[in-house]
Amino acid sequence: MATNRVSLQELERVLPAGQLSKLAVKYRVDARNQHRLPGVAVFTCLLDSIMNHGVTTQRLLEEIHFQRTGTHADHSSFGQRLSSIFPTFFEAIYQYVHTRLAPQASAAEQRALRVRWADATIVTLSSKLLLWGLSSGNSKGKGTRRQVKTVLSLEEDGLPRLLRICENPSEHSDAVALGDSMLQHAQPGDLWVFDKGCDSRQRLLDLHEKKTFWLTPHGTHALRDRETIWKAPSAAPAAPPEKSAPTFFLERVEKACFGNKNEKLKWKGLPLLVLSGLRWDTRNNAWTPMVLLTNLPPRQDGEGAGPYTWAEVTEVYRQRWEIEVLFKFLKQHLGYAHLTSRSENGIRVMVYMALIAALLLIWYKRVTGIDRGWRSVRSWFAHDLRGWVEDTLRIAFGVPDPALRR
Repeated sequence: MATNRVSLQELERVLPAGQLSKLAVKYRVDARNQHRLPGVAVFTCLLDSIMNHGVTTQRLLEEIHFQRTGTHADHSSFGQRLSSIFPTFFEAIYQYVHTRLAPQASAAEQRALRVRWADATIVTLSSKLLLWGLSSGNSKGKGTRRQVKTVLSLEEDGLPRLLRICENPSEHSDAVALGDSMLQHAQPGDLWVFDKGCDSRQRLLDLHEKKTFWLTPHGTHALRDRETIWKAPSAAPAAPPEKSAPTFFLERVEKACFGNKNEKLKWKGLPLLVLSGLRWDTRNNAWTPMVLLTNLPPRQDGEGAGPYTWAEVTEVYRQRWEIEVLFKFLKQHLGYAHLTSRSENGIRVMVYMALIAALLLIWYKRVTGIDRGWRSVRSWFAHDLRGWVEDTLRIAFGVPDPALRR
């Protein structure tokens, strides 16, 4: 049940209309010929549309603008603005909101290392519609489709962060898209957690040399110099796990390194821990083998790696599923699978808009306590957003009277 609702003043503290105006000036989104549809108005109508409808279209933006202001702005005007307005304006709003909300993470969300769950997701549209993105198809161009691929992370504050919007053909491979994105953003003390899509040994070594840690499933790479350093004190379970019990049973931990005896010595500089165990597969209702790799250093007491016990290491990986939940949330509730604009410029704008909406909904869920799913959270937030939208549009158009309609 919701414990409270947010006031107009609370919304204004998270996303001040005055700050939007300052950013509009800073990023020069309001040239003289654009005053009929200012940058703040474009942002506000997009946010209103996402919260009330999920999927955004240019005709829907036209209708929202008329409903909120009583003035007409043709849908083609929104299309033109999306294809030309600077995406840096929306990126700056996203960064501002992220900075405002990150300190509000609860103590339970703070972790021993800066844990960063990372993954990539694709939105696929016909090349006849999409004007920009990663192309795929045969050498003669038959069956060509374009894809918008993004790399995101979830971090200890529980908020999504955009790492990369992919542009190069090589980024069809997650090893490139995800690996290069992590390298670009890596900082000492990070613990990157990701699936086996990024299995490039070179990128894993590069992350290690940046004094960054990682945790990922073992793929197909050969391992050598294996030495067991821990074994489970009991046999593997046969029955399904109880409701509150762990869904991963760790059987043993080994030290190892990549390669075989004939490979280059450089892999000796990448010490590995191999965590072998069983994961409860809910689809097949069975325990299935799973092997994790990490470059976290083993503890001297033999009971864990880095600041974690062995059970905590496997739990950190299990929590990677939250980023899959994030992708589902973005696509189902925030229009991430429908990007509104076909141009590169408009696509970048809509990616940032979806992430801004996600940040606001995560914040709203935390402060209200609504626990009936994201659709309910979005519905209540859209209701509370109404007054903020009207005030923000009034300021954007310089109307002194709160009643926009004359």
